[in-house]
Amino acid sequence: MRACMAISMVAVSFGAVAAGANASVVDFAVARWSDGAGADGRTYALVMVDEPWSWREARAMANEMGAELATAPTSQALSFVIALASRPGAFDCAGPWIGGSRFGGGSWSWVDGASFSSFAWAPGRPAQSSLLDAAICLGGSDSPDGTWIDALPGPDAGAQTRSAIVVWNTFEDCDNDGVPDRLEIAKDPTLDPDFDGRLADCSTIVGDINRDGRVNGADLGLMIGAFNSTNATCDLNHDGVVNGADLGLLLSHWTG
Repeated sequence: MRACMAISMVAVSFGAVAAGANASVVDFAVARWSDGAGADGRTYALVMVDEPWSWREARAMANEMGAELATAPTSQALSFVIALASRPGAFDCAGPWIGGSRFGGGSWSWVDGASFSSFAWAPGRPAQSSLLDAAICLGGSDSPDGTWIDALPGPDAGAQTRSAIVVWNTFEDCDNDGVPDRLEIAKDPTLDPDFDGRLADCSTIVGDINRDGRVNGADLGLMIGAFNSTNATCDLNHDGVVNGADLGLLLSHWTG
């Protein structure tokens, strides 16, 4: 890593955020993992902000958008997030935060509770004292090198990273552009002037499959016809399959 990557071995308190508390999204890239071995059908995003932020801040922003920090427990998952991170600006001394951490002297774990395998540590890693909190970001200088590294989770004494990889199981996309509404709003808050988490100029009613301005029996018929398929128009929650979850969304927006 370049010199701006601090590898501190002194005790640091992360109870109060010293930097990055007001970080704003300046760019993002979205991709759905729909092909290849291990594909989970979920939507991922590389999120880049305007100043160094902590692992906890990155996770908090992900959660506010209905997402979570992405994990990379397999070589296939790591390859996917690396491809997404191969974008100018993703590496600012350190690469994007991902969802692995070790807190309170405990063991390494992923945010989703999955077991941790150490297959992708960079040479000499992990390097942080087991007495300190630490988190994982993608390794590399200016671009990913195919590894993870461990770092202190705050920019005041740790990784000067300005990005993170996040993932959604489901999300609202009222304009059907494949980008979660809350991610668009995080980049441009003026898109949601009434702060309801939806795009202000979105003309699409959730569940209005035939675009006639109402959610009724015609839309229900279309959904039933597409049930258990991957029909993107009827997949209201964008989880890759038309099922009961989509039916629930349609019924909750029923206008008759």
